[in-house]
Amino acid sequence: MTGSNPASAARKALRLVLAVGFLAMLGANLPGHMSLDSISQLKEGHDHVRETWAPAMYAWILGFFDRFIPGSSLYVVASGLLFFASLAALADLRPRTSWLAVPVAILVMATPQVMIYQAIVWKDVMFANCSVAGLVCIAQAAHVWTDRRRRWLWLAGALMLLAAGCQVRQNGAVVAVPASMALGWIASSGRWRRGLAWGLGAFVAVMAMAQVQMALVTPAKGAPEVANPTSIGVQIIQNYDLLAAVSLDPGYHLGVMAAANPAATKVIAERAKLNYSGRRVDFYDRDEVLGRALWSFPPGVAGRQWVDLVTRHTGLYLRVRWEDFRWLFASPVIDWCLPVYVGVDAWAVKAGMQPRFVQSDVELNNYATWFFDTPVLSHVAYSAVSLVLAGLFLWRRQPADIAMAALQLAGLGFTASFFVITLACDYRYLYFADLAALAGLLYAAIDPPRPWRRRLP
Repeated sequence: MTGSNPASAARKALRLVLAVGFLAMLGANLPGHMSLDSISQLKEGHDHVRETWAPAMYAWILGFFDRFIPGSSLYVVASGLLFFASLAALADLRPRTSWLAVPVAILVMATPQVMIYQAIVWKDVMFANCSVAGLVCIAQAAHVWTDRRRRWLWLAGALMLLAAGCQVRQNGAVVAVPASMALGWIASSGRWRRGLAWGLGAFVAVMAMAQVQMALVTPAKGAPEVANPTSIGVQIIQNYDLLAAVSLDPGYHLGVMAAANPAATKVIAERAKLNYSGRRVDFYDRDEVLGRALWSFPPGVAGRQWVDLVTRHTGLYLRVRWEDFRWLFASPVIDWCLPVYVGVDAWAVKAGMQPRFVQSDVELNNYATWFFDTPVLSHVAYSAVSLVLAGLFLWRRQPADIAMAALQLAGLGFTASFFVITLACDYRYLYFADLAALAGLLYAAIDPPRPWRRRLP
């Protein structure tokens, strides 16, 4: 057992492990891994022209680092440093550092979510890093609450990071809710009105900062078809749900759509079963006839039909959503859900880059396969871990514990939000939930909560 000296041997060993893990991650992966999505967003950031529905914030971030060193390598270093620095800062939140933290850190570093994913150029990874770092900043502010200057510096960092997360992922605002509640609890000093004011103020501040960031980074030029990505995204979800409803229950009648366009409705009814899969929405794009039928209705028709499904056939709607969600949350076949990505997609040629899939990429991919069909690559397992950790932190409920419990609840809430919006089972969509649990495990190992012992004041 170590003492409370901030320079304890265990704390130094922990930070050495994290430093070595960071360098190992960079050495194994630089200049990073880029799928089609990554390349298109880097191209947007480089050209300052919006061409996709992806968040403009992430393209701007990639373009910012691309100005200094072309490509993704500098971004990977900065993104990874944000996450690893957040883990290193956890030791400052506790009066002691247990030696248990060292082997736990080694295991965390060895997971594909850290060793490989941290170098994949995906907005999901950047969102997870911003969210983890934002909650750690709130924990740091709680730890130094009586020092007003340091407290506000940490809160300013949390504001910028959580707002960026809201811009990087469309449902990132889900994380701002438990973060704001945690800050309200920490600041309340036992007075609920004070806590409510802090919590609401924090949420409003994050939302306002997110809007400011969006205004600053959105390119002036963009393709007309991406001018309103939110409404298009909503209609894609609605079409997917309606297609699934007809596929899972042929007796469900698309009455609203049939009144507007009987021929197109008949096509949907005939082809739904052949093209729907809970794995991903993309499958119906393969059927051009079905695709034209789905998008042939006047504005608002699909929306009214979807409201009919949700309000008058709620059981069928929940069945539809569960079929899609189970593929994401507890995929029956993880190999079909892009559990990892290495190399650089062939589309890189169109962006003036070189495709890549070399021996080191082969070895990294092989390393990741060791963890397929194990708890290490299971959102279900990490959600269970987060649930337990949240309970332990709230039992001990020292100021920093409240923020770290909020991180676990944010991961669970973010996961739950996909019950309504999921369109594909790609593993990366719930990456934040995994990373929140891993950060929570390390925090718990640094100074383990002991329910069987008296809780400290």
